Amino acid sequence: MLSKEQINDFSNNGFIILKNFLRNDYLEKLKETLMVMFSHNLKENIHNKKIDDVVNQLEGLDHSKVYNVQKAICSSTEALKLVNSLNLGELYSDLYNIDKKKVHLQLLQTPVQFPNDDRFDFEWHQESGSYNSFSKILTCWFPILGSVNEIDGSMTLIPGSHKNGKREFTFVKKESGLNDWRVQLKNGEEKEAVLAKIDPTDVILFDSDIIHKSVANVGKRIRVTGIVRALDICSNSKILPIQEMKNLNAKEYTE
Repeated sequence: MLSKEQINDFSNNGFIILKNFLRNDYLEKLKETLMVMFSHNLKENIHNKKIDDVVNQLEGLDHSKVYNVQKAICSSTEALKLVNSLNLGELYSDLYNIDKKKVHLQLLQTPVQFPNDDRFDFEWHQESGSYNSFSKILTCWFPILGSVNEIDGSMTLIPGSHKNGKREFTFVKKESGLNDWRVQLKNGEEKEAVLAKIDPTDVILFDSDIIHKSVANVGKRIRVTGIVRALDICSNSKILPIQEMKNLNAKEYTE
């Protein structure tokens, strides 16, 4: 599925961007599904309202009703259709030379980043900090509502930072409840950081050891992205449901 050049780029940089990889009609159906769920929680007529307006209004009433939608979307038929179209089993197999029958997925989530609001922004971190049980996690990250950039919010990655493996981290639980596994950068690393500027239908695939962080949303619209992760279920010492393993990893930091 991936070319040798793409596989080499991933090996060298720790991430690749696949342009026009997602079907636009799948994204549109996902947005419609989100709108149905957000509007249901709002409990009022949303005729002619934009999703930004609905989400901002709902956030002003109760953040949990936004948070629950971005988690609950994973079991919708439209989300499952989109995730299946990503062919993450084949992608993971190509990038890590693993039998795709061992590849399992975490459920899709669609986090919302609000303008001028850093409550849910991450500092420099690695995904491996929060997934101790697995050897490699492949994250697929893609914009849903609009382009991601230095204005409307995105993320920045440090190419090649995955090559030194997992770093020591400091666990921080933000006032918002966000769990952040922060790492220290080496001298000069921040200068190498690359801002992700991609459009809907594009996706970024990145390794669990690459160092990255959120880029603040300083625009006027909400940013909604899709995140789904693939892993080798057999890289752990025993088979457990993925969510149980995630909970075990976080337990020592949250209790």
